[in-house]
Amino acid sequence: MMSTDGNVNNEILGGLEELGLSQYEASAYYSLLGKGMVSATEIAYFSNLPRTKIYFILKKLEKKNLVFINYQKPLMFRALSPKDSFGNILSKYENRIKSLKKIIESLQQINENGLKNKGIEEKRYLVLNQFSTDSKIIELIKNTNESIDISLNHWGNVILNASKEEILKAIYRGVKVRILFDFMCRDDSIILPNAIDKKSAKISTNMYIFDNNSMIIINNDGTKSAYFDSHEIFVPTLVSQFNDTWVKMETVSLENNKVESINL
Repeated sequence: MMSTDGNVNNEILGGLEELGLSQYEASAYYSLLGKGMVSATEIAYFSNLPRTKIYFILKKLEKKNLVFINYQKPLMFRALSPKDSFGNILSKYENRIKSLKKIIESLQQINENGLKNKGIEEKRYLVLNQFSTDSKIIELIKNTNESIDISLNHWGNVILNASKEEILKAIYRGVKVRILFDFMCRDDSIILPNAIDKKSAKISTNMYIFDNNSMIIINNDGTKSAYFDSHEIFVPTLVSQFNDTWVKMETVSLENNKVESINL
């Protein structure tokens, strides 16, 4: 809902321009609504339009079947019913939209048939740079409800550091966090909270899994990544691989809980 009359007016005037009226025509027509027969001077006053241009504007509105002009002196003007006036225009828009939808459907069919003939299924994923990777991870952590599983190779400490605050907030929300660290990913000067389950394994890929249905895979130095959602066929496979590795590995036992890379 719009908060002020000014905002409502601007929205209506913008809509009139989308229907083919100029800015001046939209203002004049809008000012005429609900006033009955009025003079050009009054319309110029209500619409804040130049008096020198108001007759020209009203004549254009008459040609568009939006305004009735009484040519007896003095000239008087009245807005015609918006429903009747714009009915034909809306019908043209609706017919055009139907036509465009058919064209889009035809294009989609051509694309799908071509891919099918080549044995290709179209998939979508996002390739992200380093800044976008950090932002996307934080966004996904904020939207996670149940679990975050992370695997980190020897570059993973730097990657984890960028999302440390949001991970801690997720833990406070009750999200379960598990991290598989590579054996070489060890820094005894850094402390992780007990709420994070930690294990070590041979890890080659940096990966975040969110609620078991979406993931981000990050290259070794964290400069580029790819985001995949649950529609990608290999997402369940990688989730299963993470769980299998997790079950096989021993829980990391660390004195004073000091490990890898960051202080959450």
